[in-house]
Amino acid sequence: MKRLLACLALLVACTPAVASVSVVDDAGRTVVLPAPARRIVSLAPNITDTLFAAGAGNYVLGTSRFTEYPAEAKKVPVVGDATMIDLERIVGLKPDIVIVWKSGNAAAQVDKLVRLGLPVFYAETTRLADIPSAVRRFGVLAGTEDTAERRARAFESSLKTLRTAYAGKRRLRVFYQVWDRPLMTVGHAQIIDDALDLCGGDNIFADLTQAAPTVGREAVIARRPDVILGGGDGGALDDWKRTGFLPAARNGNVLSLDAPTLALPSPSILSGVTTLCRVLDEARSRVSKHP
Repeated sequence: MKRLLACLALLVACTPAVASVSVVDDAGRTVVLPAPARRIVSLAPNITDTLFAAGAGNYVLGTSRFTEYPAEAKKVPVVGDATMIDLERIVGLKPDIVIVWKSGNAAAQVDKLVRLGLPVFYAETTRLADIPSAVRRFGVLAGTEDTAERRARAFESSLKTLRTAYAGKRRLRVFYQVWDRPLMTVGHAQIIDDALDLCGGDNIFADLTQAAPTVGREAVIARRPDVILGGGDGGALDDWKRTGFLPAARNGNVLSLDAPTLALPSPSILSGVTTLCRVLDEARSRVSKHP
């Protein structure tokens, strides 16, 4: 019996204790979990993408509409979107943590989660430098720190390479058109503004604090962009192509940009930023030929 008790005591002593985790979220709150999260609900596409990058993809049990990246995330059940969440389904998943988009998810909906006693973590990435930090913190939440650290460093290295490559390039004044009716662009709070800066572009509406402000056509003309960019098939840009007195139109720099991840503030944005830099460099060569 003494030998049995000694063996049991040794077994207990050798069994690693499950440590609690503590992470500060983007609302400045310290979120403490009794153990790494193994049941995670993500309420924004960029959050889901970041969780997968952090090595926590297998723990994501619910996500939001319009989640496209990475491809395997499309298999995760949808439990809400930016305006409405399925509280019953989320509660039924018994999540260890619900990660919400601080400025994107409806505050009233998030408050309901809090009142139900579910642990909530607020995430907000508005600059490229915020992304590796989010990857690392999600890694701590999920206990996947090694993978998260490796992916975060790889992202930082890729950004540094791009930044170095375009640091000495001629700066271009850029108008980025999000929508044509009403005419919408990106302000300083949108991560595309940061991507433009990295690629050697100056967002002509960087002085506006909103993420997606509405502007007037006259304001665009007054700021005389060297380049006008927009997504989609480019049809919404046709009016600008006929504005021959603008430098962008005169130099053939009214361009449709095929970079679907560029507005996604998460690791998958890297391919979009790479495309943006290449397109701006091509536009730069045309400006040089036709000053």
